[in-house]
Amino acid sequence: MEPALDDAIRLHKSGNHAGAEPLYRAVLDRDPANRGALQMLAMLLVQTGRPAEAVGHFQTILRLEPGGVAGYSNLAAALRLAGQGAEAIACLHRALALDPAHAASWFNLGNGLKQLEKAAGAARSYQRTLAVEPGHAGAAGNRKTLRDQWGPRLDEAERQATAARHPSADADASAAAEALQAVGDAAAAETMARAALDRDDRNHRANRLLGRLLLERSGAMDVRSGKPFAVNRSLVEEAIGALRRAVAVRPDDDEADWLHVAAVATLVQVGMASEAVLRDGARAAWVRLRRHPKDTVAASVIGFHVYRRDRLVLASWLSQRFRRRFTAAEVAREHELGLWTMLRADDAFFRALPPVDAVLESMAPLEWRIEPAPGPAGEPATEPAVFFCCDDVYFRRFAPALLESLAERMPGATVAVHVVAPSPETEQAMAHWRTDGRLRVGFSLDRPEMSGWADVKRVTYYASARFIRALQWLRRLDRPLMVIDTDARVAQDLRALSVEMAGHDVGFLVDGRRRGPSREITVCFNVYNNTPGGDRFLSLLGAYIGHFLAGAEVYWMLDQMAHYAVLDWLNRHEPIRVRRFDFLNFPYCHFVGAK
Repeated sequence: MEPALDDAIRLHKSGNHAGAEPLYRAVLDRDPANRGALQMLAMLLVQTGRPAEAVGHFQTILRLEPGGVAGYSNLAAALRLAGQGAEAIACLHRALALDPAHAASWFNLGNGLKQLEKAAGAARSYQRTLAVEPGHAGAAGNRKTLRDQWGPRLDEAERQATAARHPSADADASAAAEALQAVGDAAAAETMARAALDRDDRNHRANRLLGRLLLERSGAMDVRSGKPFAVNRSLVEEAIGALRRAVAVRPDDDEADWLHVAAVATLVQVGMASEAVLRDGARAAWVRLRRHPKDTVAASVIGFHVYRRDRLVLASWLSQRFRRRFTAAEVAREHELGLWTMLRADDAFFRALPPVDAVLESMAPLEWRIEPAPGPAGEPATEPAVFFCCDDVYFRRFAPALLESLAERMPGATVAVHVVAPSPETEQAMAHWRTDGRLRVGFSLDRPEMSGWADVKRVTYYASARFIRALQWLRRLDRPLMVIDTDARVAQDLRALSVEMAGHDVGFLVDGRRRGPSREITVCFNVYNNTPGGDRFLSLLGAYIGHFLAGAEVYWMLDQMAHYAVLDWLNRHEPIRVRRFDFLNFPYCHFVGAK
């Protein structure tokens, strides 16, 4: 063992955490794969109330020792303390699959299940811990605490389940299922609910409970905006069937009714809703809105159904009508409601939009700082430029890697960069790229007055105003413009797409799963040709975005909603030529975020 690590461990064991931590970090600076230092630093971080920091070190240990059972158990303990209970449970199941007799993993599993109020599973885990290691004081103590808190309910659930399992029993299996579900034994509760439905498939309580349990098992209830998700479509559809049966028997069952509508909305948002499921969900949503006129989930399901029928004007009218039921503060709290608020597809709205030049006059002036170097003699006018735009924080976090990938994959390309309120360091970085020589770089900036803006309007400005700046760069360069997310990476030379863009005005990455008007055109990579149609699209898009940026109500994903609405209006009135690329199978770029 290296002396510095030995000293750190000695300080650590004496309780001098402040003295040990920098020594551990110094060892890791010299040797990032030092497993002893990783392990001890991670343990110190847990002991000093920083489990979220410890998680990364435990994950590094697992990468170095993929089959380490103790590594999974330690990682799970840190995840649980960091509030990531579900991830901790999954980690412990992996550990126990490697070694079913690992007492520490059974103990940690019991603690994790107890934290999630899955008392039945926690009791079994503590029992397994004691079976493997009879003298485990922690398991014995925690099992007693669990029994003190949950004992009567655990006993009642077991009594009802035993009675319901008897072949000649008249016991209510649905009541037993509810008792099992109340102590967190989801698997046993599902089995019992199915047994109740085998006896009577119209059993209202069993159908409702089965629907909820299936939704929990499917992953649909864990879907969050911006987080990776994994949803089992067949389980969700089975859940919807059970919930519909529950509502058919008891139309006043508000829980089953809401779960049904919410499950349909989730299936649409993750791109898994069939036309039949959405149609039936929309019917249920109309009924629900009569009882709950401010149910935003029900309203969104109706909107999704109308959008899927390509009736965007009607969807826009319905969303505006529904919006009037809410205050601005209520809209701001409801993400999906905010999205639909920004949908306008009617002719009156578009014809009342001011020209994009008026929008430009109202914005902070664009300052041109660096002009791209001229291309080589004979370079075709169809040679595209790449454009990205962001705020200063995003630039420092992501732009260097994007620029490096462009230099590697597209040497000699013209790249235009626009940064909102750049720092002196960002301006220096762009000056460096100007002289780097691998790319022909252009740079512009603006400094808008944002005092008094809500956070959501500020971040929406960064995301949406980039397309107004893209129009200015398109006109200045007079060549096709490829707009890419700043947090993307280029995997292949984007100039190869020029052949596919020939004869088109715009090119979009399209999510063909029909996930909604704000999710279909992803805007993480767009192409605008220097044609009248390309200019017309960006001009109308800028006017649409400018309308919302000028008001108080503006919400995240305005840029995506605007693209879809503008394209819909143009296709009905002044069609342009569109090249669609498949978002799920686009080999030219890597994008941040879940698909």
